[in-house]
Amino acid sequence: MTLADLLLTIVKIAIILGFILNFAGLSVWADRRQSALVQHRVGPNRAVVKVPSNPLRLVIAGAAVAIGAPFGFFFWNAAPGLEQARMTTGLEIAILVGWFWMLLLSNHVRKHGADNGFDELVSRVPPRNYFYGGLAAHLLVLPLVRALPPQVWATQWAPGICGTLAFVMIAGAGFYAASKLPDGKTELRLAGTLHAAADTVKAFMKEDLAPKRADLLLYSLAPIISMTTALVTVAVVPFGSSLCFKDTNLDGMLDLHELGGLANVIDASGACPANYNTVPFMIADIDMGLLFVFAIAGTGIIGAALAGWASDSKPALLGGLRATSQMVSYEVALGLAIVGMLMICGTVNLREIVEWQGQNTWGIFAQPLAFFLFFAAAVAETKRIPFDLPEGESELGAGYFIEYSGGKWLLFMVGEYAEFVFSSALIVTLFFGGYHLPFLHGDGLHIAFGDSVLYELKMSHLSVTIIHFLAFSTKTIGFVFFHLFIRWTLPRFRYDQLMKLGWTKLLPLTLVNIMVTGAVMLAIDAGGPQVSKAMDLVADITQGILALGGLLGTVAFVTYLLEPPKRQRIVVSTSAKLADAAGGVKPSRMQA
Repeated sequence: MTLADLLLTIVKIAIILGFILNFAGLSVWADRRQSALVQHRVGPNRAVVKVPSNPLRLVIAGAAVAIGAPFGFFFWNAAPGLEQARMTTGLEIAILVGWFWMLLLSNHVRKHGADNGFDELVSRVPPRNYFYGGLAAHLLVLPLVRALPPQVWATQWAPGICGTLAFVMIAGAGFYAASKLPDGKTELRLAGTLHAAADTVKAFMKEDLAPKRADLLLYSLAPIISMTTALVTVAVVPFGSSLCFKDTNLDGMLDLHELGGLANVIDASGACPANYNTVPFMIADIDMGLLFVFAIAGTGIIGAALAGWASDSKPALLGGLRATSQMVSYEVALGLAIVGMLMICGTVNLREIVEWQGQNTWGIFAQPLAFFLFFAAAVAETKRIPFDLPEGESELGAGYFIEYSGGKWLLFMVGEYAEFVFSSALIVTLFFGGYHLPFLHGDGLHIAFGDSVLYELKMSHLSVTIIHFLAFSTKTIGFVFFHLFIRWTLPRFRYDQLMKLGWTKLLPLTLVNIMVTGAVMLAIDAGGPQVSKAMDLVADITQGILALGGLLGTVAFVTYLLEPPKRQRIVVSTSAKLADAAGGVKPSRMQA
C-alpha cells in the first residue's frame, strides 16, 4: 500500500463512519421527536445555541462563495467533448439553487413577514407555484441545450458562462440568507438535532455505575463489542462508484502526485480506462464481502449475551437470553433470504452485486419476495419494534443493558442505531441498486429501451461519482426513516409469536424462494437468446418505472412539505372523550 492509498483509505473511513455515526445520532433524535408527536408532548426541539450574528453572517456568505467558486474554475476549463455536459450541469445547478431559494424565502416570509420589497414580491406567489415552475425549468434544460447548434455549446465560453451563473446564484443565495439574520445574537436550534450532541456530552459526564458482583472485564467489554461489530461491517459496503486516477509512471501503483489526475470521462460500464488506477469507494473491496458481513455481524450476539450474563441481574440475563436466541434464529432467515439474489448475480462481492443491478434491474424487481423476507429478518436482527423483545420495556425495564449507565449505556444505544443505519445501507445495496440511478451509467445519461435510444448526455467522471454518492446516501436515509416509522405503527409480538414467525414462516418462505429462483433461471437459459433479449427489455422498462416513480414521489413529498395538513388530536377511548368534553383533566399539585 502506497502513501496515497493510505491517505485515501483514511478519507473513506472518515466519510463512511461519519455518515453512519451522524445518522445514528440523528435517528435517536428523530425517534424521540416522533415519539413526542405521537404522545402529544414537547419533543427534543429545545436545545439552543446563541451565536453572534456577525460571525455567523461571515460563515454563511463565505461558505456560499467557497461552494460556488469551483464552478467558475472547472467550467471555464472544460475538457474537450464535455462542453455540452458542463453547460447543462451549470444551468441545472443555477435553476436548482434559485428554485430552493425561492421556496425557502417564500415560506420564511409567510411565517415571519416581509422585511423589504423583494420579500413582498416573493410572498405574492404561492410556494406550490415556485415548486412547479422550478420543476418545469429543470425538464426544459435538457432538450433546450440539445437543440442548440454545436457552434453555441462547443465553445469554451458557453460552459463558462453557465458555471458563472451557478456561482452567482449560490453566492447570491448565501449573501441574502446572511442578510436575514437579526442583529445581536442568533438562536441556532437546527430542528432539534443539537439535542443528540448535548445528550452525548451529558451521557459521558454521568457516573459510570456497575453492579457489585458483576464481572467487570466482561461487563466493560460487552458494549465495546456491540458498537464495534456495527461499525466494522460497513467496511465492505460500496458507497459510490470507483474513482479512476491516471497511472503516469505506469507502475500499477497510486502515488501522491497522481491524485490530481482524475479521469475526465470513463466507459459506460464504470470500468477505468487502461493505464488508470482504480480506487473503489469502499474501505475494503473483498470478494467475500457478503460473507464478511454475516461473519462480523454474527459476533454482535456475543455483546448482548455478555452484557446479560456479566451484569448479575435477572432482567438483564433474561434480556441476554432473548437477544441470543432471537438473533441466532433470524440470522438463518436473513442469510437464506439473499441466496436467490446471489444465484442471479453469481457473486458475493457487494460491489459486483451493485454493478449487476446497474446493468440489469434493481434487486426489488428480480427478488421481490426476498426483499420482504430480508427486511423482516433485518428488523428482528436489529431488535427494533415490533421485535424488541430483548429489551422489553414493559417487562424487563431495558433488558440486557439495564445495569449500564453513562458512556457504556450510550455505546449500546448508538450501536443499536448504527446497526439499523447499516441494515438500511445493506438493503439499499442488495435490493435498490446501491449507488445506481435509472439510466445513469459511468459515462453519463443513457435513456434507452431495448435497441431504441431516446436520449444521451455525456457527463464527467467526477460529476457521475458525486451523483452516485448522493443517490446512495439519499436511499439509505429514506430507509432509516422507514425503520423509524415502523416503531410507531406495529405492536410488539409475544416471544412465542416472534420465534414461531422466524422458524415456521420466514424460513420455509426463503427455501421456497430459492427453489422458484432456480426454476426461473433454468427456464430463461432454456429459452435462448430471444428470451434473454425480452428480459433485457423488461429490465429497461423497470428502470423507466423507477425514474417516473421517483419523479412523482419527489413532487408529492415536496408538495406535502409546502402545505402540510393541520395536526388534530384524536381522542379514542370513552373516558378520554368524556374528560375532553368536560374541559380536560385537571392535574393535582403532584401532577403539575
